[in-house]
Amino acid sequence: MSGGGNEHQREKADIDELIRKVDRLFSVMRKARATSAAAAGNSLSPSQVALIEPLLAEPELPVGRLAEAAGVAVPSATRMLQQLEGKGMLARRRSPDDDRQVLIRLTTYGRTEIAAVRAALRSRQVRRLRTLSAGQCRDLIRSLDLLIPLITEESP
Repeated sequence: MSGGGNEHQREKADIDELIRKVDRLFSVMRKARATSAAAAGNSLSPSQVALIEPLLAEPELPVGRLAEAAGVAVPSATRMLQQLEGKGMLARRRSPDDDRQVLIRLTTYGRTEIAAVRAALRSRQVRRLRTLSAGQCRDLIRSLDLLIPLITEESP
């Protein structure tokens, strides 16, 4: 076999290993977010947080925009939002401009719950990342700078 074939096999093996590591990273991050939410003693799942977190930046948003930001279907978002409304975390109202559109806003209680989840997650992140050396932090930053554009770039 030629040297080029061996190099191709090594490259394929490296890419396969990278894919496994990235998949594992995403899995671990999801679990860490769920653990942080549970540790905060709050009743929001990571999916629910992802759904309503955009309301921290904008006071009111339509269901469709929240669903899109969270990457879920509108019917799924509607079900989750109804559950959260039942817990007193948000309020819904019809848009004054379009009766078909429902606008969602966080209640004070909802803002408090999201803040608790975010604080627990941030605390956990800081605790863990402080165990890295300065060099490891710089290496990780460089690696993430390479990874993030690969993830966010749309597929052809």
